[in-house]
Amino acid sequence: VCLFLTAFFASKLEHESKHCNGKGIQRPGSSAFERVYTANQNCGHAYPTFLAVLWCAGLLCSQAPAAFAGLMYLFVRQKYFVGYLGERTQ
Repeated sequence: VCLFLTAFFASKLEHESKHCNGKGIQRPGSSAFERVYTANQNCGHAYPTFLAVLWCAGLLCSQAPAAFAGLMYLFVRQKYFVGYLGERTQ
């Protein structure tokens, strides 16, 4: 699940990069690209902490609530990313 979410974020970043008529990642002039890039960076920076907390919760607590909390976190992170992208149309 985490791999698919990361692939989704990367595909959106690549799409927005190509949409801005560029071949590289750095596009400082486009606000839409900046939003996608920032959302991708925020998700990437939170991922190691998420894994550490999920792993500790699975070891120290019951695995079922830890797995449920992990799935809920991934769902919320997906909503955050899509909401961050939605600012372009609002």
